[in-house]
Amino acid sequence: MATYTTNYQLKKPSAADYYNIKDFNDNADLIDSKLKLGEDAKGLAESLQTAQQTMQTTVNGLVLKAVISVVIWAPPNTQVVLQQIGGNGAFSGMVGSSMELQAALGALGKWRVTYVYAGKSYNKEFLVEHIGQTIVVAAPTLAAAPWAYIAKLAEAGRAREAFMLGDSKSVSSNLGNYDVQIIGFGQDYLATPTVGNETAGLTLQMKSSTPHNYAFDPSSTFDGGWANCLLRSTTLPAVLGSLPSDLQTVLKPVRKYTSNSDSGAGQTTTDKLFLLSEYELYGACALSNPQHYNVFYEYYQAGHAANKNYSYWLRSRVKGAGNEAYPVVAVTGYLQPSSYRADSKYGLCFAFCV
Repeated sequence: MATYTTNYQLKKPSAADYYNIKDFNDNADLIDSKLKLGEDAKGLAESLQTAQQTMQTTVNGLVLKAVISVVIWAPPNTQVVLQQIGGNGAFSGMVGSSMELQAALGALGKWRVTYVYAGKSYNKEFLVEHIGQTIVVAAPTLAAAPWAYIAKLAEAGRAREAFMLGDSKSVSSNLGNYDVQIIGFGQDYLATPTVGNETAGLTLQMKSSTPHNYAFDPSSTFDGGWANCLLRSTTLPAVLGSLPSDLQTVLKPVRKYTSNSDSGAGQTTTDKLFLLSEYELYGACALSNPQHYNVFYEYYQAGHAANKNYSYWLRSRVKGAGNEAYPVVAVTGYLQPSSYRADSKYGLCFAFCV
């Protein structure tokens, strides 16, 4: 009696069976069909593998181009050129009013950005280390940068990437034309803080004081303190209103603490323009009471002199011989209590935050 193979059921006649050509032909047809199925399956598998590899290569390329990007932060109308260092990658474009220009890159690694603003060219190298977005600050000098762009960097906490302590910029007002310079990064508390953004990004102060033209208060003393003195209520608001509109737009109101002339509690005010305190300028209180709510500005911590060409008012208070309260004046590098009269005239050297 015939038997059959395990896998394909090919007929195996026994020795006692008669020879039958049909058995041979049936086995041949079955083997042929199975071999053809195998060849077709192999060809299909190879085609699928090739298609998968091609698709994966395409997807990888699309993913890289989609998520490796650089966002250039620069002033409006800045011409930008990106060049891959040691490669062929390149990009060019113009920054618009958003002050951001996004470039899709095809490779990680070192890149160079060349940017032209207001007729001056700048270069900067940077490293793209990861898939995702990389922000590159492409800033001109502080003197050349528009206030809106300076404010953008300050609000993002990135001003230190672009500027340095002591960098200056010209400002016009009813006091005349004066340079202001950076004296601190993130040192003043905003009057209206938000989550993750409690301090103003930049504090700037006049680089030189005005000549001696302004009284602190009409009376000889200023018992009403900084909050109620003539300088704060009348003089500085007039200065504020005369500043360029693009600067006024980006000024940040900050909380300023002014100690009392005795051991009592001081005053906390909200100011856009303000005078410095003794502690903020010198890091110590030789005349006024300690002002624990203030900071010692970085510029002066670094050892820069407080001399501003002319004697100028501070907002600190000092006790006179008869326990009267008098303002403090910085006189070419040292302090004095304003000749003990608030109606004396000294210079202004105001500060503000962006």
